[in-house]
Amino acid sequence: MTHRARGLVVLLRLLGLLDFGAFVAVMAPRAWIAASHEWLGLGPFPIEPIVEYLARCTSVWYASYGLLLWFISCDVERYARLILFLSCVLIVQGFVIVGIDLATGMPGWWTTLEGPCCSGLGAILLMLQGKESGIRNQESDKNVRPSDS
Repeated sequence: MTHRARGLVVLLRLLGLLDFGAFVAVMAPRAWIAASHEWLGLGPFPIEPIVEYLARCTSVWYASYGLLLWFISCDVERYARLILFLSCVLIVQGFVIVGIDLATGMPGWWTTLEGPCCSGLGAILLMLQGKESGIRNQESDKNVRPSDS
């Protein structure tokens, strides 16, 4: 495994663990979610059931995505095209999130961190995956005998 492939595996697993951490909010008592909401400076947690539902459903999606990232990190060569696709989606997602954050009035620190980090991590994954794919292609080209072309 190349140095870049190891970096790709490590980054995918770190992101996977971070995202899987959202599972805590799926199982957490409502009071914990409300306390986190206030601690982040977002004001009192709304009492409408849809808000809690969306918080928990969003958290389970993040946790599921974390499991997916861990899974594909186990065979980055096999899932190279999926990693490439997810990297591009993350880049676009970051820009969309900035727009959502601005439109919904999220705090400046939140907007500054959330979207750009998403796009930045997508770009890093894309760079690592792209370089790794290029290395694999060069190695496979070296293994082709002239009579095979």
